[in-house]
Amino acid sequence: MRTLTLSEATLTEAVRLLEGSGPLEDGQAMRAGLGAEGGPMAQVAARAAVLGERLGLQARLRHAAAAAPWVLLGLVAVVVLAGLALASAVIDGQDRRINVMAALVALLGVHALTFVLWLMALLWPGAAGLGAVVGRLWIGLTARLTLGRGAEGAALLQAGMRLLERARLLPWVLGLASHTVWALSFAAAVAALLFALAFRQYTLGWETTILAPDVFARWIAALGVAPGWLGFPVPGAAELRATPGSSLPATANGVLAWWLVGCVVVYGLLPRALAALACLLVWRWRRARLQPDAAAPYYRKLMARIDALAPALVVDPDTHGADWHMARASLAGQTQPTLAVVGFELPPELTWPPQPLPRAASLVRRIDGSAAERQELLQALMHVRPRVLVLACHAGSSPDRGTERLLREALPLCGECRLWLAAPADAADAGASPADDRPGATRWRQWLTSTGLAEVHAFTEWARATSGLEALADASPAAGRQEAA
Repeated sequence: MRTLTLSEATLTEAVRLLEGSGPLEDGQAMRAGLGAEGGPMAQVAARAAVLGERLGLQARLRHAAAAAPWVLLGLVAVVVLAGLALASAVIDGQDRRINVMAALVALLGVHALTFVLWLMALLWPGAAGLGAVVGRLWIGLTARLTLGRGAEGAALLQAGMRLLERARLLPWVLGLASHTVWALSFAAAVAALLFALAFRQYTLGWETTILAPDVFARWIAALGVAPGWLGFPVPGAAELRATPGSSLPATANGVLAWWLVGCVVVYGLLPRALAALACLLVWRWRRARLQPDAAAPYYRKLMARIDALAPALVVDPDTHGADWHMARASLAGQTQPTLAVVGFELPPELTWPPQPLPRAASLVRRIDGSAAERQELLQALMHVRPRVLVLACHAGSSPDRGTERLLREALPLCGECRLWLAAPADAADAGASPADDRPGATRWRQWLTSTGLAEVHAFTEWARATSGLEALADASPAAGRQEAA
């Protein structure tokens, strides 16, 4: 069973939502679904594709897919500018003093809150929107700019969100957009800090009114552990316990500046970059789950409708077609010098039995093709074992599986089988072409060849179908004792 692509799944779900307010006219769409391959759900998707083209859903979806990256880049530009502005705000441009703790809270405070909320959303799927405001803003702007405000646009947006929720991918997709934007904003902020600290002289420290100096010292030491693993320097204990607001030595001032940059990298840039990578990996792993719920009543009803349009399948195919040659060979030499003449599904206007009837005809039957009559005929043939069987069929009819099955069942019970393509006397007289070229003769002969029954010769004239059979009467001990029906 074929897995639907993301666009196919979205269109299928959008059509379901649109049909929630009333069914759509789907005659052509149902025929397209019937001809699709890949399983029942692929047939439903093919139907939805036809309806989607009529409603313009594919065009809207293609427009949204093309615009989404550009909308995300626009958000990145806005957030990067905000990051640069934030980095500039934490640096006092008048006296060039930086309160490192205030700067760290300004740079990492909102990030830490939204990141924790996103982690919570992974544990509680119902809170998928927490911590992914940027992601929801991206999806909302893309939908507003490309899908429009009509029912079709709303259905496409809702369909995509439902598929993501069903596959438990919504927090990961929203997180991918949000973490990417945050990571780029932190990269811009770090670049701005490095540029400012590299080309200007700043004084770094901390100030407080109600807290003891040791509080900041302990926080700076604790926060510097992780950056220290990456090689960022950490201020010494004695320098950290200096009086708040006092000037640090030049060397300690530089160390504290690197500590600030290291904290932004380790607690801001790296978590967002790693989270974005994790979201991308989960998306690639789970995106095959973005499939509509095939067990929903809507889809089950559609599958039943499409299945009802399919032609009836043969549930009792002939299984003896491959071994009838073996059965016939085992009965070789057991036939009697008699003739059987059988009319099969002949129209009422055809005279029966045909005249003149050879004297060797010991079995003359006319059956309508019912199971009981077929079984009686086969029993009679098994008893008589005729040297020749002449099966009369209507020339104007089309050969079918019932005729093929009767021939395959009768061939092992006779020595030779001939097919007489009978036609009403007035139709035969009206034909201007030779008898063997009458309409239907070529069709029947081609059918005999295609079904592996080429040894059965077809005739359109009764005299030719019974040619040479008078000699059987002289050798038949049962001549004159015919079983007529």
